[in-house]
Parts: sequence; C-alpha cells; structure tokens
Amino acid sequence: MTASRESVAYKQYEERMAPVQQERTRDLRAVPTPRRRKKAAVRLNVFVCVSVIAIAAVYILFCQMQLTQLTAQVSTQTEALDELAAENVSLSSKQMNSMDMTQVEEYAVNHLGMVKMDNSQIEYVELTNPDTVTVAQSGVSLDALFSGLARSFSAALEYIR
Repeated sequence: MTASRESVAYKQYEERMAPVQQERTRDLRAVPTPRRRKKAAVRLNVFVCVSVIAIAAVYILFCQMQLTQLTAQVSTQTEALDELAAENVSLSSKQMNSMDMTQVEEYAVNHLGMVKMDNSQIEYVELTNPDTVTVAQSGVSLDALFSGLARSFSAALEYIR
C-alpha cells in the first residue's frame, strides 16, 4: 500500500492530533546595526586622512613655488654680480692703461717740483755690532721646540735666497 492523504492511518493521525495553527508572520523591521556606525566612523576617518593629505600636498606645492621664486631671484642676482664683476675688470684695466708712468713722472717733475735721485745721493749704512737676541728661559718645552724649528726653517730660507 502506498501512503497517501486518503489512507486510514493519515486520517486517524489528523483526528488524534489537533491541527497546528500556523504562527502568524510578524512584520520585520530593519534595525540599524553597529556595522553602519562603524562605516560612518570609517568614512569620517577616511575623509580626515584625505583632507590631511590634500593639505600636505598643497603645502608642499606652496614651498616648491617659493623655492622656485627664490632660485630665480638668486640666479638673477648672480647674473647681475657677474656683469658687475666684468665691468669692474674692464674699468680697472682702463684705469691702469690710462695712467702711464711717463705721465706720472712728468706731473711729479713739472707740477710738484720733484727731481730724480742720483747715484751719489744713495747712502749705505753698515752696522758694526749686529743685533743679538738672548732667551731668558733655557728650559726645554714644546714652545721652545717649535720656535727652534721655525728658526731653523727661517735660516734655511734665508740661505736659499
């Protein structure tokens, strides 16, 4: 026999058992979850981070702009300095060329009344007693060592000359 709703066993089962009332479905409401609050906090944090990054980028651009302006000013001033240095060299050479020694000599003789010196006017002075230096301390120290080396070096230079 096959089981079906018309069978005797099924009918007895329905008679003994009271029919089960189905629960009435309730209307479900969506309750905001803390997850959405976290999303709002995350969105706020992301907004703050993006704002900080944007402000930093603007500040860096501003600093680079100032650096570029200052570099341009420095290069302008450097060019002006080079130009003035070249002009100084030019004027110095003109001044040196404009003053000839013959002109200076003529001015000294004619206007100032100066006369060239003769060989007979040259006088040589000879010292009979050469200058001597005596050292008060005779102890050996680092200063004495360095001064001795300096004197030896000076004597060698004088000999070479």
